[in-house]
Amino acid sequence: MQTFILRGLSLQLFLCAGFAASQNNQPPINLPSGTKVEIALIRPVWSATVKVGDDLYGQTIFPVTVSSATGSSIGIPPGSYVLAKIESLTRPTRKLQQAVLQIEFRKLVLANGYTVELGAGGAVPASDVTVKVSTANDLILDNGAQVEMTLPVALSLDGQKVAQAVGVSRAPKPGSFTTATLCRFIPGTPGTPDSLVGGTPGTPATVIPGGPGMPDTVIPGIPATPPTRIPGTPGTADQYCPAAPLVISSVPVLPGATGNALAVAK
Repeated sequence: MQTFILRGLSLQLFLCAGFAASQNNQPPINLPSGTKVEIALIRPVWSATVKVGDDLYGQTIFPVTVSSATGSSIGIPPGSYVLAKIESLTRPTRKLQQAVLQIEFRKLVLANGYTVELGAGGAVPASDVTVKVSTANDLILDNGAQVEMTLPVALSLDGQKVAQAVGVSRAPKPGSFTTATLCRFIPGTPGTPDSLVGGTPGTPATVIPGGPGMPDTVIPGIPATPPTRIPGTPGTADQYCPAAPLVISSVPVLPGATGNALAVAK
C-alpha cells in the first residue's frame, strides 16, 4: 500500500513537472501588424473634466489568437488591462452632436502582472474614436464603451508569461458594465389652477334722524369689493436624459514607419 501511494505521488510530481516544463518551453508569441484588439473602457470619461493627456483604462473583451505551425494559441487573453491616453479631443457642439478623440494605447497588463510597453519601437498604436454625443450629456464615453486597437507593427510577447496569464484571466461578463451617468428622469408637475377669492357685498349707508331743528346724520356704507383672482402655478414638463453616448467608429491611426518593433516587457 505504501509503495502504491509513493508511486502515485511520484506520478503527480512528474505530471506537474511536465506541465511546468511545457510552460517554461513556450516560444515567443509574435502578433503581426494589423492585429486588432477589442477593448471596453472600465472608467468613464466625463464631459465637464475631460482634457488632452487624461489616462483611459480598459479591458480586452475577446481573446486575440495567433496561428503557428502547431495550431492557434492565445496571444492576448480576454480580461487583460490596457492603459491609454487622450492625445487630442474635439468636443460636441449644438450643431454637431459628435466628439472625436485620438487615443494612444501605451501599456498592456495581463492578469498575472506581465506588463508590455506598447510602441517601444517608436510606433505607438493609436485610434481616432468618433462618438455620437450631445452637449447635454454628462459623459463622453461611458463604462463599457468599446474601442479598437490595431497594432501598427508586430508585437513580440513572452510565450511563457502569456501561458501563465491565460489560466487566471477572466473576461468581463456581458452586461456587467454599469452606466456612470448622473442623469435621472424627473417627472413633470401638473401645476395648480387659478384661485378665486370672493368679494364682499358692501354695506348701505346708515341714517340717524336728527332732532328738532337738526339735520339727519348719515354714516356712509362700505362699498362692495369684486372677487380676487389668484393665478395658479404653471406645470413643468418631464425632464428626460439625453441618449447615451455611442461609439460609431474606431479607426486606426497608422504611422508611416515600416518594420517590426519589439515590445519592452517587464
